[in-house]
Amino acid sequence: MVTKRGLAALATVLALGLASCGNEEAELAAKAKQEQTAFSQALAAYNAGDFPTALAVLRPLADAGNASAQNNVGRMYYDGKGVPEDDAEAVKWFRLAADKGHPTAQFNLGAAYEYGNGVQQDIEQALRWYGMAAKQGEPEAQVNLGRMYDEGLGVAPNPLAALRLFNLAAARGVPEAQFDLGVLYSSGRAAPKNDAEAMKWYRRAADQGFAEAQYTMGSLYEDGTGVMQDYAEAMRWYRLAAAQGHPRAQNNLGRLYAEGLGVPMDDVKVLMWYDLALPGLRGEEASNALAFRDSLVARMPRQQVAQAEALATRCRESAFKACE
Repeated sequence: MVTKRGLAALATVLALGLASCGNEEAELAAKAKQEQTAFSQALAAYNAGDFPTALAVLRPLADAGNASAQNNVGRMYYDGKGVPEDDAEAVKWFRLAADKGHPTAQFNLGAAYEYGNGVQQDIEQALRWYGMAAKQGEPEAQVNLGRMYDEGLGVAPNPLAALRLFNLAAARGVPEAQFDLGVLYSSGRAAPKNDAEAMKWYRRAADQGFAEAQYTMGSLYEDGTGVMQDYAEAMRWYRLAAAQGHPRAQNNLGRLYAEGLGVPMDDVKVLMWYDLALPGLRGEEASNALAFRDSLVARMPRQQVAQAEALATRCRESAFKACE
């Protein structure tokens, strides 16, 4: 399951709460227009990487009590964009907007409480703010709240509640929610085990570029779970995940090259992928990979070892884009 999610990005659409000015006073309409213009300027500056200008435009609106501006100022403090990174200052702004009912700010405040960023960790408060945001249809809050119900984090485990929340977010196209639905259907915790249904949701998340889902798709094709076994297809999905730096996918690529499954055996590529994977592996998986890597190096010609190391360096320096 997804265990941690980032805070919501700077909003691209910022509602002002004025649907019509037919019977509204002209000065309110003018104020709304000015705020919309300011938000557009801030967004343009933010997207151009001019964070000080974006903050300079948003800060007066936030000081005047605009909830969307307060949430976005908080996000900029959280990210350290335009200002020194300051989680406590970010939480201050998130709280101001959350108290006004801003759903993204409520999600952000919930995340701050869950992980103790800028505030003392408090799972009960995280549940409270996630719940408020989820009720307003904030999909990231629905995912995180669903995860907490599924894991029993601060509440009694309730996979059915998690299933409902994941479905709501998945319907909005959120890949993390789609992946989490796949996990539930694969495990049979919230509904009868259904490998075909799990595969459907894993594929939707993987098609959106979600690395953990791509890795899982590779595993399913390798094992023939819910789909006909296909090593070439497993390699394809592992490569997609590996290109995003997924260490277990990189490890599995090395293993398939070692066994000649879906590709010809190739010791140089085996060593390259194991070298790339090892820093991100943990526990028994890491120790097994290290032992295999060391035994491989011991029997390989030095020239091939050097070649593998050079390929690994090129791959790493290209952010995993120039690997094969």
